[in-house]
Amino acid sequence: MSPSTKAPTTQSRTQRIGDAVVRAILRSPLHPLLSKKLLIITVSGRKTGREYANPVGYAEYDGHLLIGTAASWRRNLIPGTPVRIRFRGADIQADHEVITDEPRAATLYREILTQNPTHGRFARIHLDPDGTTNLPALRTALAHGTAVVRLRPLPARS
Repeated sequence: MSPSTKAPTTQSRTQRIGDAVVRAILRSPLHPLLSKKLLIITVSGRKTGREYANPVGYAEYDGHLLIGTAASWRRNLIPGTPVRIRFRGADIQADHEVITDEPRAATLYREILTQNPTHGRFARIHLDPDGTTNLPALRTALAHGTAVVRLRPLPARS
C-alpha cells in the first residue's frame, strides 16, 4: 500500500480517537473547557438504528444553534423528530432544520465563520473583506454536500 492509501485510514482513526476524547470531556464535569464552542449531537442511523454521538462546533444565532457540516450524520435527521444534544453539560432535545439553499446558508455561514473562523479552513468557506460569505466558495461547498443544521433547543420537560 502506498502512503496515500493509508492516510485516510490513519486520519479516520485519529479523528475517531479525537472525537472519543472530546465526547468524554463534554460529558464530564470538565465540559466547560470545550462546551462554549462544541456540543454533541446524537442521531440514529436510518437503516441500522445505531446511535451516533458526534461532537461538532456550533455558533449561536437568534436563539438557535448553527452547525456547518458536510458530514453524513445529518442525513439521519428525520424531519419533525427532535434530536438529542449535549449542550453545556445538559442533555436536551432540539428541533432541527437542514439548510442547503444558498441565500439562507450564506447568511447563517456568516455567523458560523464570525464565531468560529477555524471552521472555515475545514469547510473551505471564508468571509469576504466586507464580512459577507464568499459565495463561490459556499456554492462549491454546498455542491459537495455541505449544509447548515439549525437547532432550536426545546424547553426541558418537568
